[in-house]
Amino acid sequence: MGGQSPRVSIGMPVFNGMRYIEQALDSILTQTFDDFELIISDNASTDRTADICRSYAARDRRIRYCRNEVNIGLGRNQNLVAELSCGEYFMWAHHDDVRAPQCIERCIEILEKNPSIVLCYTYTRDIDEMGQPLPRTDPPLDLHSLRPRDRFRDVIRMDHICEADFGLVRANILKKTGLHGHYADSDRVFLAELALHGPFHQIPEYLFFRRAHALQSTAQHPDRRERTRLYDPTKLGKLVFPHFRQFQEYLHVIGRAPLPLTEKIYCYASMMKWIFVNHRRLSADVTIATKDVLRPFVKALAD
Repeated sequence: MGGQSPRVSIGMPVFNGMRYIEQALDSILTQTFDDFELIISDNASTDRTADICRSYAARDRRIRYCRNEVNIGLGRNQNLVAELSCGEYFMWAHHDDVRAPQCIERCIEILEKNPSIVLCYTYTRDIDEMGQPLPRTDPPLDLHSLRPRDRFRDVIRMDHICEADFGLVRANILKKTGLHGHYADSDRVFLAELALHGPFHQIPEYLFFRRAHALQSTAQHPDRRERTRLYDPTKLGKLVFPHFRQFQEYLHVIGRAPLPLTEKIYCYASMMKWIFVNHRRLSADVTIATKDVLRPFVKALAD
């Protein structure tokens, strides 16, 4: 890269990703836009991930391969690739997803022409383990609205898969956020904070392919309490309240956002509605935590 910073930084956090990582790397290295760096952070993988990544890094100088000596948790590893980046734009890439060759080029065209847009992403198509398309229905989201309250109201909904999280974002805006938290659904909170900085743009073309398979974290850890401990291993054996934490983080995001007071009030009002819509999830946090506390006593009585 001639000593100059690349226009785009791509961050790939990975743990034991040998099954799909070559397809993911190939889809990035064949992008029509080639002024990028690819930062791979290997979270102490125990399979052949390290060998594969070192082989690719030896062949392409745009790849920076880093390996953590110990597993630092999914959340910290996700943020590490962003912290190591130096490009004008940034994009997360998972080891099991693939992109069409024009994906980055099409996104950067939009961001170059529209300085007010903070993130550009494309339509997403789900694929199975063999790369075959899967059916899915995406709810309409008003993330392109010029009003922060509208963008915030829609992005905090629980019925979408946060596909914007894999878009191309302006690095200077990204650095103003708290990145991903060390808890389940922190991607929703991150996108909510980003949306308060400016509108998103979605390209109506299927250029991103999200792989659904039995080894992905949401399949192996469907419960948000389990995923919180995956994001942050220090939470193992401790009580966690994922939905209460999510609610708390949304409030923090609103509080530190560079918004007029009226917009913040509308966003806080959206959180009141969020409580009503998700009251069963919040109740489940309390119920499960109570059972966890009482379980040793119940077991002692039974013995």
